[in-house]
This record gives sequence, structure tokens and C-alpha cells, in this order.
Amino acid sequence: MKVERLVLGLLHTNCYFIYDENTKEAVVVDPASNIKRILGVVDELSLKVKFIVLTHAHSDHICALDELCEVTGAKICIGQGDALALNDGEINLCTYFRHASPIHTPDVILNDGDVLKLDNFDIKVISTPGHTSGSICLLSDNVLISGDTLFFESVGRTDFATGDSDKLMKSIKNKLYTLDRSTIVYPGHGEQTTIGHEIDNNPFVR
Repeated sequence: MKVERLVLGLLHTNCYFIYDENTKEAVVVDPASNIKRILGVVDELSLKVKFIVLTHAHSDHICALDELCEVTGAKICIGQGDALALNDGEINLCTYFRHASPIHTPDVILNDGDVLKLDNFDIKVISTPGHTSGSICLLSDNVLISGDTLFFESVGRTDFATGDSDKLMKSIKNKLYTLDRSTIVYPGHGEQTTIGHEIDNNPFVR
């Protein structure tokens, strides 16, 4: 399993490509914007996109969703708590940022403990409400895609619709900080970190 990253849009959102080097079967996580750059990676690596997974339904993570879905035919996957927000411009902040909300609706509603199966690896879904009610993280081998739940020495904000600071802290402490300290964390914004580094250094989680 390999992970590639693209940084997209005004908010420098991380879009990830998780794929198998041999079969080229892939998952695209958070198609933030700029479909040309996203498809450029898909074409360059000859990827066969099976799933498009959204860590949460905020505008800066979903703006290229419709186009990517139309080109690849991949199934759209999102956490249960954010399923309705995906097409609601007020909740997903598309109205605020003056973007059109996605037209496509989810194909797969994800719950805690669900597993997305690909040819040679699985991706486990970890429900981490807090940044939004339906925020999820993705765990495969020793890699965690954390969305906007956990960042390098920071955490996701909770002042948007469906955000909850108490739930965010519980999600991080009970769901993420219990993972192996060596787990590599790829966040929705910024650079990668590890669970161990965040346990020792994150000033927002105590």
C-alpha cells in the first residue's frame, strides 16, 4: 500500500491517494478542488479508483467530488453523521465559500468499525465526531488518515455546524491515542505526524 498527497485549494487541503502498487486499485480521500490535478495523479499512476472517501462534509474537502465521480465511477463513501450535510450548502459551508454543493449523493454510509476492502489491503473506518458529527478517520496498516480531527500539534476547530469540542477530545483520546505510537498520521491540512508525537506534544489534548 502506498499513499500520495496533493495539496489543493485556498485552504491547502490534503487530498490523498491510497493505492496498491501492483493492482493499481485505489481510494481517493477528500477531493478538495482542482479536478485536473487530481486526474493528473490518477493518470500518471494508472490508478483504478474504487472508492472516494470523504473524511467529513466541508466545502474545502469536497469541491471536486462530482467531477471525480463522473470520470471514475467510484463509489462515494461518507460517515453516517455527515451524509445529509454533503448536499446541504449551509451545513457543508459551500454557501459560505460561494461554491455549489455536490450533486452526487453517497453510495456507502460508513459507521465505526466498517471496513473498505480492496484487492490487497483493507481500510478500517474510525468514527471520530467532533469537528463535525460525522467525521471519520481511516486506518490501514500503520497509516491513519485523520481528516480535520487531528493535526500536527493541533486539532480541528469545532465552531461550525455540528461541531462539538467535548466529542472531539473524546474521539482523539479514546479512538486515536489508543493506536500504536508509531502510527503515521496524515491530516486534512498540514504535514504528517505520528500518534506518539501528538500524545507527547499536542497542547490541545490533555
